[in-house]
Amino acid sequence: MIFFLALRNLVLQRKRYAVIGIAVALGFALITIISGATAGALGTVRDKAARYFAGHISITGYTPDRAQRISDPDRLIDVLHRTVGGIRTISRRTVYYRQDAKLFFGGESIRQRRLVGIDFDSESQELRGMKFQSGSLDAMLGDGGIEGILVSQTAADLLRAKVGDSIELFLTTDTGQYNTATLVIKGIFQETSLFGFAGYLRNQDLNALLGRPADAATDIAVYGRNGVDLVRLAQDMHAALSAEMAVFPVLSSKSDRSDALSSGLQEETMAIMTLDAHLAQITDILDAFTAISYFVLLVFVLIVMVGILNTYRVLVYERTREIGTMRALGMKRPSVIALFVCEAAMLAVAASVIGLVVGIAGLWILGSINFGAIAAAAMFTNAGHLGFFVDGSATALNLLAMIVAVMIAAYGPARNAGAIKPADAMRTNS
Repeated sequence: MIFFLALRNLVLQRKRYAVIGIAVALGFALITIISGATAGALGTVRDKAARYFAGHISITGYTPDRAQRISDPDRLIDVLHRTVGGIRTISRRTVYYRQDAKLFFGGESIRQRRLVGIDFDSESQELRGMKFQSGSLDAMLGDGGIEGILVSQTAADLLRAKVGDSIELFLTTDTGQYNTATLVIKGIFQETSLFGFAGYLRNQDLNALLGRPADAATDIAVYGRNGVDLVRLAQDMHAALSAEMAVFPVLSSKSDRSDALSSGLQEETMAIMTLDAHLAQITDILDAFTAISYFVLLVFVLIVMVGILNTYRVLVYERTREIGTMRALGMKRPSVIALFVCEAAMLAVAASVIGLVVGIAGLWILGSINFGAIAAAAMFTNAGHLGFFVDGSATALNLLAMIVAVMIAAYGPARNAGAIKPADAMRTNS
């Protein structure tokens, strides 16, 4: 009964409720856009970082002299395959951590922040998110990737090189000798400068240049299955590996890794780091942005609540005779309060759903805009376009918060309405 009366009143008073409904819808659309864009930006950064930092969880081996090396990667991979669930892909990598790697072409040179040797056949599905300006990932699969390299568009532009060109790679071997190789550019990928000054070649080829066995590795890249808790997965990996070899406690940041290494090592020790640990600073920035956006939304909601409070005070005054009639017909005070609060809840639900649709539409529009001309946006976009993700649980929580806020604002006037006596209401001119 209360529900149908509330719906009837909401329809009859739609003009009065329109302004408040629009405000609630705009507020919900705003938070949908902000939260969706922030989640999409973080997802884009995580995808790029997973390629750069070796998977969702990376395992790096450190020797007593602090050199990065895993002496028996096959044993490590076998332990993980046998004992840990939730893993989608495991792949060995050789990362050249020294800072002297350079690419030469046509009289130009560029330093590479990182050279990464990858088992492309094992990791190809995880690298499909790479955006190529020319060439492709497929060119590195199988024997086609022999003496090939993938370079960033930034590097290719500075070298004035294109796919198919042969470039010279300069580095130093483990024994400190200079070494060079001629590699063919198989693909030019688009990447922000943070992750862009990196070259990707076959693991075997990089090992040969460094004077290492073909199956050597410095890192193991681990990708978790969709929806898996990466922190829990890292802990499971730690438990499995620590039974077989020396392993640091799961590291939560790069500073933790530095502290662990500074204590000195007596034997080869594995370091496990999640992607969030690698991205701690970037994640903090995005979390701060999200916190600020929710603070702005909170202020907006408070303004809306004040508007609802004032609107309901006017509505209660205008509907005094109606309230008196309902009381005279036997409606109890709690039912009158419930009627007005139910109206407010229905208004909040309807307006929020409209706001959600508007917010998703806004995200689609933002996603169609090319932000490539904005240098700072490159880190958070794919090929200049913003990705987004609307989280169902977060949206439900936002909806609940909006409904509760509107109901709280309406409760005061609703309580006053319930206190109106039938005889007093009949004597008013409203």
